[in-house]
Amino acid sequence: MATATARMLTIQSLRSRLRPSAALGHSFFSTSTVSASAAAVEAERSRRDGPRNDWSRDEIKSVYDSPVLDLLFHGAQVHRHFHKFREVQQCTLLSIKTGGCTEDCSYCPQSSRYETGLKAQKLMNKEAVMQAAKQAKEAGSTRFCMGAAWRDTVGRKTNFNQILEYVKEIRAMGMEVCCTLGMLEKQQAEELKKAGLTAYNHNLDTSREYYPNIITTRSYDERLETLHHVREAGISVCSGGIIGLGEAEEDRVGLLHTLATLPIHPESVPINALVAVKGTPLQDQKPVEIWEMIRMIATARIAMPKAMVRLSAGRVRFSMPEQALCFLAGANSIFTGEKLLTTPNNDFDADQMMFKILGLTPKAPSFAKAEEEHEPEICKEALSSVG
Repeated sequence: MATATARMLTIQSLRSRLRPSAALGHSFFSTSTVSASAAAVEAERSRRDGPRNDWSRDEIKSVYDSPVLDLLFHGAQVHRHFHKFREVQQCTLLSIKTGGCTEDCSYCPQSSRYETGLKAQKLMNKEAVMQAAKQAKEAGSTRFCMGAAWRDTVGRKTNFNQILEYVKEIRAMGMEVCCTLGMLEKQQAEELKKAGLTAYNHNLDTSREYYPNIITTRSYDERLETLHHVREAGISVCSGGIIGLGEAEEDRVGLLHTLATLPIHPESVPINALVAVKGTPLQDQKPVEIWEMIRMIATARIAMPKAMVRLSAGRVRFSMPEQALCFLAGANSIFTGEKLLTTPNNDFDADQMMFKILGLTPKAPSFAKAEEEHEPEICKEALSSVG
């Protein structure tokens, strides 16, 4: 009750500040008061109180539904309060084991169930991976991410041990290291931590409700369980989703609500726009509009103010001015390089030009956050909750 009263007082206080002054007369303003949007109210709260994990779904929806210019403005305010607003992290994602995946993710050209023309390949050798990491570092990337098209790593001990070696070597180069290898068990997460892994990516993709329309071979709770193992091992969590899958706006709200109510917010939240690939069940989905990306990015920034919000897949479709709006809304991380796993991406030269024109600065590697020892957090509430 006290919390609800405090929220109402905050809204009333903010609205009183936005009310036109009587001293200015009625020639400039109508007699009606100006109502503060949910984006304005919650952004002020985030700046004042910092991150919280008790968001209701309705609160997230109210922020998401705010006028887009309000969202853009207040997302920018929160971003500038918690981050160096010109600083953008450059990451490179390499597919170290391509194709042949047994899962049925409707968006993925690497599934063996679809005819996409993609040939399955074995795990890349150490020399090729190290060369790619070196080139990424020389081009300005500070985080190197390795992806393998697997459902999980069970029964892949030889390959998993090879990846542990890759992690150690890339970390020794002074880069942050991230992996996305499918589902993990507790012991595997601990081994990755010992090898020096900075972050582990495991996206939730969409809301719990819409998820069965996209994937049937891995449950939503299995994804949350992997995030729990990663967090318990002391590895930074990278988890976000994809828009443009045919979902409703309510599903986008549901995804953000699940992420924002985890015991600890993900350190990195990738926002992906579907890149429709011929041969997949989602090949005919219409492209995502820039305003949809801005809504997702700004809402994520207000709800999870300290997270790195990554403008991820689909960025290649957006012009430089459109990407500038995404950075203004709160995005502060991108993937660079010609491909994201198997789909097209902006090349290094184009991104360097964009950084120069927009006055962006590359974010230096940060190992302190990954080195922090977190208290074990139990994700039972997230595992059993809807949305």
